[in-house]
Amino acid sequence: MAKKNISIILIITLLLLTIHGAIVVYIDPFFHFHAPLNSFYYKRSATVERYTNDGIARHFDFNALITGVSVSEGFCMSEFDSLFGVKSEKIIYSGGTFKETGEGISRTLRSKPDTRIVLCSLFLSKLYQDKDHRRSDILDHPTYLYNDFFLDDVKYIFNKEVLFTYIYPMIKAAKAGEQPGVESYEKQGYLHLSNDDYDYSDGSWVNNVIAPLDKSVFQDELTESEIKNVESNVQQNIIDIAKRYPDTKMIYFIPPCSIYHYKQMYKEGSLVKVLQAEEIAINMMLKQENIEVYSFNDHTEILEDPKNYNDAVHYVGWVSSFILQNIANEEGKITSDNVDEFLDKEQSYLTNYNY
Repeated sequence: MAKKNISIILIITLLLLTIHGAIVVYIDPFFHFHAPLNSFYYKRSATVERYTNDGIARHFDFNALITGVSVSEGFCMSEFDSLFGVKSEKIIYSGGTFKETGEGISRTLRSKPDTRIVLCSLFLSKLYQDKDHRRSDILDHPTYLYNDFFLDDVKYIFNKEVLFTYIYPMIKAAKAGEQPGVESYEKQGYLHLSNDDYDYSDGSWVNNVIAPLDKSVFQDELTESEIKNVESNVQQNIIDIAKRYPDTKMIYFIPPCSIYHYKQMYKEGSLVKVLQAEEIAINMMLKQENIEVYSFNDHTEILEDPKNYNDAVHYVGWVSSFILQNIANEEGKITSDNVDEFLDKEQSYLTNYNY
């Protein structure tokens, strides 16, 4: 009798797990197995971007990629498409590392080798991290969704949070008649708007950081190990990928973060090493034919105005549009002919600024 009861329990458990897994695979809220279905509305909130990014890269229809850390999020995809004649998708790794963005670009190009353009942020302060570094404060990096090993997909297929937190609301919304589709990462574009139509913040965030420092701060330089980190980071997560896909134009831009972002680096004593890392990275990248590098740090009128930012790092929408339009016109492009002049001017400005 006891054996019979155990068998019944095992059969019921197996049946429930099968139903659970089948529902997850069928609806697939993170796009791991297939593109979105036409019967449900799929959300793409920032809280699950690391779960959905790889599926989007493999199963969505596009021939250009906008990616990087959160400073890339504000780009208007339709504006990008209009300027470059492409159909783009956006995959963001908020607070991410070069390991993450490189992995995402590599997975995308493996699935879509005909991708014409990749636009990615080059966030300078992360350059001297280890080439395989991932953020330690993110407890769950869903690397099981980024590989081709089927067995570890059980972490997704049999995840009760996926079923009850994500799938159940989708089924409930569909039954209530909600319009199916996928949440868009589209942003406001400014291509044909005048300056009067630009968005600005109130700049109040600067009140917490505007006070000048009362003394100068000694600036550290890169150590030998940090120099090796820069070289291996750039080689593995940028250059090696570009070499594998020589027909894809890889556009990296240095985000024009506010002067208060650089003030924080100066305050921490890391400004010089960040600029040294930038110099190493750019000179390495310029040797690869299909990589282009852009910077807008010479636009001090943007960097020094708090109303162009929502915080020390993240700029408002019109600045994102400004970046796209300048790249389309090849303005702000760093080349082997102007790299030394650019770096000298930038370093002079940032290191001599009265913080």
